[in-house]
Amino acid sequence: MARHRLIRFRNQRKSREPMDLDITSLLDILVILLVFLLKVYSANNIIINIPKDVELPTSKSEALNTDALVVQLSKEKIYVDSKEVIDYFSNPEGLVVYGDDGRLVIPLYDKLVQIKEELELTKAQANIEKDFSAILNLVVDKEVEYKEVKRVLYTAAQAGFKQYKFVVLSPEQM
Repeated sequence: MARHRLIRFRNQRKSREPMDLDITSLLDILVILLVFLLKVYSANNIIINIPKDVELPTSKSEALNTDALVVQLSKEKIYVDSKEVIDYFSNPEGLVVYGDDGRLVIPLYDKLVQIKEELELTKAQANIEKDFSAILNLVVDKEVEYKEVKRVLYTAAQAGFKQYKFVVLSPEQM
């Protein structure tokens, strides 16, 4: 019987000792996950749909774009917020595309003025004191000639959008 007591007390003594737990490897994994998530996380939540026929140029710029109206310019078409405004090659209605001595793209101007009026009406109905932010994010195909870009910029300025930001790819996104 005394022997059973010794065995019982021996087991109790062993279980009362503090247990050492090495969490170094767990902390290593957590640090690696934290670094990975910080690297992947993007503080910019702007999503821009780029048409299939637009190939963006690259840039080393670190500045992020702001949330604004998006005008996309390819060699064949112009889009505003992913909606086609003009197709240069299939113009079945025979629309007059250029005005103001060939510097103004009339359908684009009409669309931009319409959007600006809608934004100002919405701002007035919501009683927002903030001024109208006339900023454009321009998505321009790298093969488009500069004179077309200049026409779009002139048209946007005439419609009241006088600040531009060009959307480009960083070398990491290639």
